[in-house]
Amino acid sequence: MTGAEFVQRLRRADLVDGLGIYVGPSAIALAHLRKRMLRVSVESTAVVPLPKASEGPARQQAVLAALRGFVQEHRIDTRRTSLVLPRSFAMFNRVLLPAAASENLAQVLEYELENLIPIPRDEVHYDFSWRPHGEERIEVLLMCLPRVVIREYLDLLAQADVRPRRIVLASVTLAEYVAFCENRSGGVTGFVVGEGEDVEVALVRDGRLLTSQLVPAARLEAQGGLERCLTRLLDEEQVAEDDLTLYGWGTNGTATRLPFTELPCAPPGRLDGDAMVAPDLLPAVGAALGAVREGSVPVNLLPAEERRGTEEGISLATLALVGLMALLLVVWGASALIKDQLLLRTVNAQVVEMQPRIEEVRRLQDEIASLQSQIEILSEGDDFQATELVRELTELIPTDAYLTTLTLREGRVTMDGHAKSASDIITALDKAKRFKKVRFSSPTTRAGDRERFALVAEVAR
Repeated sequence: MTGAEFVQRLRRADLVDGLGIYVGPSAIALAHLRKRMLRVSVESTAVVPLPKASEGPARQQAVLAALRGFVQEHRIDTRRTSLVLPRSFAMFNRVLLPAAASENLAQVLEYELENLIPIPRDEVHYDFSWRPHGEERIEVLLMCLPRVVIREYLDLLAQADVRPRRIVLASVTLAEYVAFCENRSGGVTGFVVGEGEDVEVALVRDGRLLTSQLVPAARLEAQGGLERCLTRLLDEEQVAEDDLTLYGWGTNGTATRLPFTELPCAPPGRLDGDAMVAPDLLPAVGAALGAVREGSVPVNLLPAEERRGTEEGISLATLALVGLMALLLVVWGASALIKDQLLLRTVNAQVVEMQPRIEEVRRLQDEIASLQSQIEILSEGDDFQATELVRELTELIPTDAYLTTLTLREGRVTMDGHAKSASDIITALDKAKRFKKVRFSSPTTRAGDRERFALVAEVAR
């Protein structure tokens, strides 16, 4: 999961229950989902057969009984409910408008609605989606439901204390179910949805319903009928067949050579549950996903005055979670600052404690540097051996003389000592090749029978 996907999911984090209701031609499917933060689970499901549509009162009573029994048995919170109605109730129209109409598209459609649908404006409710069509036009997909149909079902569900927040079609909820279970957010998906004597062929791309066409099932029974229908829709939407993932639901083996992808019937990965999700339940499960803020196709055919916070934005649970995370970040930041201050104090105390040792080390370093300097001075010009010089002086100085000091520095030797005749020592050193410019550095003095002398000479290299 990418960072953007995680943030998107975090915005949907909640603590809610959702109820999905699909009223099909021959059965009602019910699904109860529970969301706990980011985890969604299937809590309970049911499929109850219904009388035919021609048996109006009996069918309504069967719907009401199934819904009441399911809600009471499982003690379901019905404040978040999505209703799925058959595609045969809806009317679709695709309209091309100037691009400038996108700035106030709702008002334009309201004004032109009676020219776009075959029934009066006050007898229908609609929703729409649009996309650019070239540089100068936009394409609008108009979706309508008769108000009489909406009111019939709203009144029926109200008897069971259920007021849906959303009305959609099976193709929309199937698309949301696939997108959630397979974590699919892009690409083109096609749905062939069989509902009794009719088949809906729909295309969805990037969370947008591109088109929906209702075709009699008998027309598709002929070999190649579905292929021709899909080919025409793909050409209109400029979608390549290789880019299409096609799902079939309730088609009862409609003759086709097209490869259908099997709808995920078991809760995979993100959708938890104790039991398999039967194929008959998939539209209801998809509707319940929309009820718990996991929908991905923004379609709602419920009149605006009947919606109760359908698009309420960020949930209270998400706000609480964000607040908790902010508090944790503040606590973590404060603790980090406190730890840094404590560490700084500890380091400063250790520095003070080590200061005497540091001074001792510095003193030793200075002493080492001084000794090193003296060694360098003593070793300068060391291209001859000092022992050779001492040995030669020992041979040159008379035996009745002795030295008290001897210093060799920068090619110059100085010596002090006592001798019976100091001049004899100068004479001896002058004769040596190693010494030059031998002279007294101070006057000689007599001490008894000996003379005290101080000589200086340059040492030849």
